[in-house]
Amino acid sequence: MFQNLVIFIEKQSKSKYSQYVLSITAFIESIFFPIPPDIILIPVIHFNKNKFIQSVLNCTFFSIIGGMVGYLIGLIFFDLVANYINISKQETFLNFYNHWGYIAIFLGGFTPIPYKIIAITSGYSKFNFLLFILLSFFSRGLRFWIIGFLVSKFGDAGIVYLKRNKILIFLFLPLVIVGISVLVFK
Repeated sequence: MFQNLVIFIEKQSKSKYSQYVLSITAFIESIFFPIPPDIILIPVIHFNKNKFIQSVLNCTFFSIIGGMVGYLIGLIFFDLVANYINISKQETFLNFYNHWGYIAIFLGGFTPIPYKIIAITSGYSKFNFLLFILLSFFSRGLRFWIIGFLVSKFGDAGIVYLKRNKILIFLFLPLVIVGISVLVFK
């Protein structure tokens, strides 16, 4: 049974449609889909090591495009409900997010925190759109590049390393980066 699943995943990962599936998954995950694109990215790179860069760039690009749609959803939602809610009660949150949102965007793009929530919240709070895109590109690109590099360079051992060290890589590392950036950009 497990061997059949591996054969199926390998076949699909090598198909001419694998990059399209990766693109669609990365795009919709940034808006509403609950499964991260890593699930598709890992086997696509594992079975197509020569497409490492293409797959990482593809995943990053479509994840950010989806994040832009999420941002617009948050922006439109804010504009729709602004007349019906007491916005003064949200001023504290909006000011806080616009001041510290870069941390949320970086962590949401790199950690298991759902990126879609950060994208929608960024639009809702009217966080600087260009900065949102740049931070998303950096955090999502770094995340997918680490995954892709480990899988393409070390194969099965890279996948095992990712599984064993996911807390270190996807939680501790981004927190260290955020800590350093807070100290540097105080």
